[in-house]
Formats: sequence, C-alpha cells, structure tokens
Amino acid sequence: MKSKKGISLIVLVITIIVIIILAGAVILSLATNNPIESANEALFKTNVDAYNSELTLAISNQHLQDQSFDPTTFDKGVWNGGTIGETIKKYIPSITVADGLKFEIQDSKLVYVGTNETEQDWFTSMSMTSEEETGLGLDVIATDNVTFDGEAAAYNNPIIPKGFMAIEDGAVWPTDWNEGLVIEDASGNQFVWVPVDGTNVSYAKWCTIGFSYASTTDDSILSGTVDENTQVTNYGGFYIARYESMFDYNSGSIRVASKVSTNKTISSWTRDNSNTGYLWNYIDYTDAKTYSENMGASYSYDASKVKSGLVTGTQWDTAMRWISNNSGPSVTDSRTWGNHYDSTSPANVSGFGSLQISGFNNNWKAKNIYDLAGNTWEWTNEIYNSVRVSRGGSCNDSGSTYPAAFRYDVVATSTNYHIGFRVGLYVL
Repeated sequence: MKSKKGISLIVLVITIIVIIILAGAVILSLATNNPIESANEALFKTNVDAYNSELTLAISNQHLQDQSFDPTTFDKGVWNGGTIGETIKKYIPSITVADGLKFEIQDSKLVYVGTNETEQDWFTSMSMTSEEETGLGLDVIATDNVTFDGEAAAYNNPIIPKGFMAIEDGAVWPTDWNEGLVIEDASGNQFVWVPVDGTNVSYAKWCTIGFSYASTTDDSILSGTVDENTQVTNYGGFYIARYESMFDYNSGSIRVASKVSTNKTISSWTRDNSNTGYLWNYIDYTDAKTYSENMGASYSYDASKVKSGLVTGTQWDTAMRWISNNSGPSVTDSRTWGNHYDSTSPANVSGFGSLQISGFNNNWKAKNIYDLAGNTWEWTNEIYNSVRVSRGGSCNDSGSTYPAAFRYDVVATSTNYHIGFRVGLYVL
C-alpha cells in the first residue's frame, strides 16, 4: 500500500511560523530603513546645505560691498526689512519656508524653527553635537572651550575659548602651532596663541633689558579671580591680542583687531564722527587695566569660560622668548621689525617713526602679532617698586636702545600719545 504524499500538520505549522518570523524581519527592516524616510532626510539635508551655502555667499557679498558690515546683524530682523535686507534678498530666495522646511536666520546662521521633531533631529545631526569628540573645525564659533581637533589641549594643540573660532591668517591650523595661530570672536577681535612647551619656551620672566625683572612683581589678574599660571598648566599656552588696542568712537568700547577700524593714522587724540576706530593712546594704567578687564563684557564673552585682562610681565617675557627662539627676530634690537624712529630694512617702510594704527604694516609683526616692537609703549600688569611697567618701545624711541623686550618704569597716572596697551585672554 502506497503512502499518501502531502504536508503533515506539524510541518505546516513550522512553515507558517518561519513565514511569520521572516515577515516580521522584513517589516522591522522596513521600519528601521524606511526608503521614503531616508529619501526625505537626504532631501532635507541637501536643502539645508544649499541654504547654508547661499547664506555664506550672501554674507560674503554684503561684506565686499560694505567693509563695515557686521555679520552678527545678519538676522531675521535685518532680513525682513531695511536697506541691507533688500540687498541680501537677491542672494537668498525664500529662507522662511522652503519645501515644507521651516528655517530662520539668527545671528548669521540658519536655524530650524519648525515643530517637526524628526526634522529637528535631522537638523541637529548636521550640527556639531559633541565638540569634545569631533573637534571644532575652521571658522566655526565654539560653543564651549574646545580644541580644533577634539584632542586634549596642549602647547601644540591650543584650546579655543567659547565664542571664538579658529581662522587661518598666516598660520594653518593646527600644524602651524608655533607660527602664531589666530582666533577671532564674533566681532572680529583677534588673539594669537603663544605656546609654552616647557623646554624651548618656559612660562617665566627672563628679559633684563631696561631693569631686572627681579625687582618686579605681576599685579593680580582681575582682582585675583584668574590665575594666569593655571591656564598655562591646563592648556600649554595663552593668548594675547594680535593688535594694540583701538578705541571704537561710536560704541565707546575697545577693539583689538584693526580690520574693524578705519586704519586712520593719527598722532594725537583727535577724532571726528566719520571715523570709528583709532589707536587707543593717552590712557593711564588704571584705565588700561579697567578697559581690558571690561572688554569681555563689552563683547559678551562667557565669563565662566574666558576673561579678558591686561597683559602681564610674565606673558610679555614669555612671548619675547617664543618670538626670538630658533633664529627668530631679535627682541633686544628690534629695528628690523618694529616701528622705531631708527628702523632699518625691512621695517623702515613709509610711515615709520610716526604713530600708526596697529597692523599698519606686515613688516612690523612677529609670529603673526603686530606692533610688539615700537609704535606705542604698552602698559602691563607688572609693578616696579611703586610704579608700573610698560613694554615694547615706541615710534619715538630707538629700536636698539628701547627694543621690544625693554622694561620701562612709568608712573601709573601718566598719559601720553605714545602710550597704549594690549589685551590678554584668560581661558578658564
């Protein structure tokens, strides 16, 4: 008797179970890798990239048309009206609603203001969600104290304070760490990194030109609230302003970047309403210290992350050692790179021996820092007996007799057309 062919009940049940499992896997796969959702995400991110590119182009074009244009004013309010608003509309089509995506310009950035949580997640995923892990990158304003590459801070990997961005201007990040890396705040103020490796450059006083540092002390920074040594220990260096301080006539605050001033040459403290930026001279020690410490508030620095203050004697000496290392320019005879009355080639350019706006000539800089030698004497937080110490010489002085490293004792209440100051940053 032949056996009947067919599927037994047990086999049928097992087959059904397998089919259900496979179907579940397919459904799960479709749920987690939804091709429609993936396409929407790709379109969203493409649009965001495109609009960010248009926004960057619009800001650049506006700056080319108006050198005084402040990118931080490029926001929703400016977009919706006014002369600038009308000008920039031709560069960006519709930013508020595009393909169902809700965007808005805030502080020169494209911001998602819609209510769709999925879109919000996509937008966030395109932004820097963990600077500590990913690093900062170039021309990106830091939202916390972070390094360029996300690795630990060191003399050869400088910390970038919150509210600043790394820019390449004569030194490439981060490989040119020993050549004067520049950071910039949202208003264009620039500072240069001074690396302290502890071997070639130590954080200490050492210049004895003028009078010995043994007779000096550094005044407390910001009334003792900031320990300058701590930032060197923690980060391997410090920042000082790339330029001597300027006075912004319109706002009554200071600027340390000549790019936002008029480059007007002055020899006395005179001004008119058509010019907004001047070299800040005729200032005594107390005011120089006060304005230096208030600069952070003027430009809305996060006081828990970074503070501003007058450069100290130790910082000046350390910068001098760094500049003169490895066959660098002489800091005990700065005629070849400073604005002195007896400047020699290549520093004896047209205008030497007279007071100039800081950054007047590239031949008057070292390690990307302008006018450490000559132009104006610069107040520091160093004390000599009962008087204060200024450094660097001036346009009225000989670069061999009063060079960049020179210590000069000045009564704190003194003011003169060739006395100015320079700001330092203190990263917390």
